[in-house]
Amino acid sequence: MKTHSFASSITVFALLFSSAAHAQTTFATITGTAVDATGAVIANARVTATNVDTGIKTEAFTNDVGNYIIPQLNQGRYELRAQATGFKEFVAQDITLTSRDVRRVDIRFEVGSVDTVVEVSAGATLIETETARISDTKDSMQLNTLPLNTRGLWAFLALSPNVLQAATNSTIRFAGSRGNQSHWAIDGTTMSDGVDETQIGPLANYIESFQELKIDMSNNTAEFGTIGQVTIISKSGTNEFHGSLFDYYSTPWFRARNPFSPSRGTGISHTPGGSAGGPVYLPKLYDGRNKTFFFFSFETSRGSPVQQLLNPTVPPQPWRSGDFSGLGVTINDPLTGQPDQSRFAKYPGAVLSAS
Repeated sequence: MKTHSFASSITVFALLFSSAAHAQTTFATITGTAVDATGAVIANARVTATNVDTGIKTEAFTNDVGNYIIPQLNQGRYELRAQATGFKEFVAQDITLTSRDVRRVDIRFEVGSVDTVVEVSAGATLIETETARISDTKDSMQLNTLPLNTRGLWAFLALSPNVLQAATNSTIRFAGSRGNQSHWAIDGTTMSDGVDETQIGPLANYIESFQELKIDMSNNTAEFGTIGQVTIISKSGTNEFHGSLFDYYSTPWFRARNPFSPSRGTGISHTPGGSAGGPVYLPKLYDGRNKTFFFFSFETSRGSPVQQLLNPTVPPQPWRSGDFSGLGVTINDPLTGQPDQSRFAKYPGAVLSAS
């Protein structure tokens, strides 16, 4: 459950124990400049950003040079309204913010009655012009619909350019970075191990609870000391009740065959789960719409074992008695690799004796 008072408590807790934990903001920002039709700046204009899903409003005013900034915004869809005396109301619809997004929405006022609205559509940011970082963001719709073999986080990382898994371990490398030059966080709280910076804990496997997965591959802001940054944002309830019930089913017939394997991989897996979220509502006692929300999700896994492509063997009887002549090889000294210096050279034909 996410409420304003809960968020305040978390903030106080984080300040008190900041020496023992590392956290970064995940909030987004809307900024811009307000001008009229001639390009003259408009000061003291009221600018309001409204979260479409929760109804929460955040307000700011333009300064003497017409600039405004609305920070500390949760991820999601927003509507931006701007009002100034003697001008038509400016409305920007469908502004989509992601984690730590810095979105520029410039306001252009037109002379007229405030009852008249000038409406524009902002949409999602394709190229972030306010920062130099290179990022890739996947929302909950993509996380739920991409047909992958697993519901784990790692399968989605492989879809981003310049993100590769190290050849010798599970460390993820971002844009050619070293193994310890990445950082993982969920809702601003570190989930890295602090050694080679791989993620710890099972939270990365609960895709149904993710609202957003953001991968920063280079040019991070100063709050991060690493090249790569993986940020997970949890879902929150909205003003409407929503829920889901699913089973992510994987079978050999749904998998592509490895080109180096004679057959598809074996094993059947089920990942059932569900979720529910909405406003906190107690009939005749409390209506939490526009202020208090809850979200709950559950995921588990079931399935049969996966059999690997193995050809298990046991030593045949001649090998057990020291007869390797059937292999057609020469036994070499394990230290020098030369047959003529081998302590087994007195055994011709690759036949050893116990003496």
